[in-house]
Amino acid sequence: MTAGWPLPLLTLAIVAVLSRCAAAGRVEIVRDVWGVPHISAATDAEAAYGLGYAQAEDRLEQLLWNYRLAAGTLAEAFGPEHVESDRMQRLMGHLRTCRERYGELTADARALIEAFQAGVRRLMSQHPEKVPAWAPEIEPAMAVALGRNLIFNWPLGTGMEELGRKDPDFRFASNEWAIGPGRTADGSTILCIDPHIGWSGPFRFYEFRLHGGTLHLSGFGPVGAPVVSLGHNERVAWAATTGGPDTADVFIEQLDPNDPGHYLYDGKSLPFDTHEETINVAGAEPVVAKVMRTIHGVVLEVDEEKGLAYAFATPYLDELGPTEEFVAMNRAGSLSELKAALGMLQLMEQNIMCADAYGNIAYFRVGRVPIRPAAYDYSKPVPGNTSATAWRGIHPLEDLVHVENPRTGYMQNCNISPEYLAKVSLIDPSAYPSYVLNVTWDALNSRGARALERLGEDRRFTVEEAMDICLDARPYGARTWSQATIAAAEARPEHPAQGKVREALELLRRWDGRLVSEAVGPALLALQWRNLPDAKSVFTRLVFEGTEPTPGEQDALLAALAAAVDTLTERKGRIEVPWGELFVDARGGHSTPVVGGELGSIEALRAVGFEFDEERFRFVGTHGSSWTQLVVFRNGKVASWSVTPWGQSDDPASPHYFDQAALYCKPEMKPTWFPHEEAREHAESTRVLEY
Repeated sequence: MTAGWPLPLLTLAIVAVLSRCAAAGRVEIVRDVWGVPHISAATDAEAAYGLGYAQAEDRLEQLLWNYRLAAGTLAEAFGPEHVESDRMQRLMGHLRTCRERYGELTADARALIEAFQAGVRRLMSQHPEKVPAWAPEIEPAMAVALGRNLIFNWPLGTGMEELGRKDPDFRFASNEWAIGPGRTADGSTILCIDPHIGWSGPFRFYEFRLHGGTLHLSGFGPVGAPVVSLGHNERVAWAATTGGPDTADVFIEQLDPNDPGHYLYDGKSLPFDTHEETINVAGAEPVVAKVMRTIHGVVLEVDEEKGLAYAFATPYLDELGPTEEFVAMNRAGSLSELKAALGMLQLMEQNIMCADAYGNIAYFRVGRVPIRPAAYDYSKPVPGNTSATAWRGIHPLEDLVHVENPRTGYMQNCNISPEYLAKVSLIDPSAYPSYVLNVTWDALNSRGARALERLGEDRRFTVEEAMDICLDARPYGARTWSQATIAAAEARPEHPAQGKVREALELLRRWDGRLVSEAVGPALLALQWRNLPDAKSVFTRLVFEGTEPTPGEQDALLAALAAAVDTLTERKGRIEVPWGELFVDARGGHSTPVVGGELGSIEALRAVGFEFDEERFRFVGTHGSSWTQLVVFRNGKVASWSVTPWGQSDDPASPHYFDQAALYCKPEMKPTWFPHEEAREHAESTRVLEY
């Protein structure tokens, strides 16, 4: 017997140690009645292991596809149509950079990634029948490269626009808003998280709850990574919408006329940093991609006739991406700690809105922004042959647009200028360089105007009212648009469409302005919009500038409505077609009528974007509110609700393939049951893994 230890106490001590050792390797995955995994373990790495297993169980093919996307090896598995995508990944150097510099990540971040991928491999080894023949050999750098790939959509899009190679109307969209305790009925702090991105592909994020040693998370993250990108922990919540400072430029490099392998800079001839990437292609010969870099960035195009090359420059090119920043955000215990994480400046240009358990709300318009000389216009390509155009450093977070605890008690940003965070301006736009404020396309829209209308009400909001704002299906300006159409008919009595549109006008008079499944009238307006040339500019002038339609525009409104009448009559045999009959949420063989959506650019806060199914004559939701999460901090505790348009699983045989559509289209939200004890009370299944 050990001196000083009575036998019974020694026995109890040994049992306690052995119990802790056993628990340390125990990973519990509780799936709630919606199939959402709640992972619990003694350490963060063990919890990440369970998350990897659960993600692979639900979406293994998407996970492996995402890794191939980031690595630039899709063509190797799926053929020539992916060569250009692969070439762009190789030009940006996502996997190459992350392989070379993986060791620079913190030990904490590496442990999470490696444990997560160990969980993926465990599922793959247990279920080889689920592993596709094209599965790559996964490696930790792929998870980091995935994060780089996702954020590069924004700066690379800016660069392509400056080259005139990208549709400037192509934008990711989202909603976010926060209400402080002074504007809520019970003193709670509320945050709405509502990203509007594709319902399939790499941006179809994964919902989970995770409880490890120090990490306690609820939200959504990329498939293939062990982090919450948008969501909350026990003390802090954060949301994001597209919009932000200018984080990319194009430099015009002057080729050396005496040596095409060189370019000129301040009178000196410098060599391109060049290497080749071989892209293997299924069913075709390999493609060799030449990667050329200058002191500014990656060469996207070469015009040999003019002796010029165009280099894409962004401060993200030599960074590892957002992995460590997300880990820091996931660990933040207060607004100040979240702010410190955002100060790492690894996120793409975004409007970040956040709330914490201590009653704070804040907004940061973030991005890794070069300090640019004032003498040049960097919204278009600038000369690269002189150091006069060279960047002067990176703006710290304090230089960027930010607002904390505004006097209004609320803020919102639905892809609009920070000038419209509230009904009264909370910032001085003149205090920022134009490329920091960077309001070019996101001045104001119908979602932002509707959010201001709802949040600006003189009241203290309940949680139920906040949820109703999240799911609001009344587009701002829709009634103004329908009334303008009615007024056009009254102003143009001799218009040849008068007889054809008479019944349609009566339906518009009776419509209350909501895009609900049973509403009759808005389907006509949606088709009218699609038949109206320049509809967006007419709407902007009518709703946001207060101008009346010209006689020519009135004629066009009536002609487009007549075309809508013809279409519904021909395809449906009637014009009294309910919204939900024409606009649906569908996946596989399942479908259900949608609530919310858009009439062109007239969008509801419950935003759904559609693609037209010609064969079945219907509009199918493909993007928009890809998930919605409402987070409430009350008395130091957190609660949240969420919903997605489809379901947790990608297996068509799973009951969770399309089950959340029933909630999404009511619309309602489900509780997240964030405390693990609550998850057990609503468990559909429980699995225990040994790590």
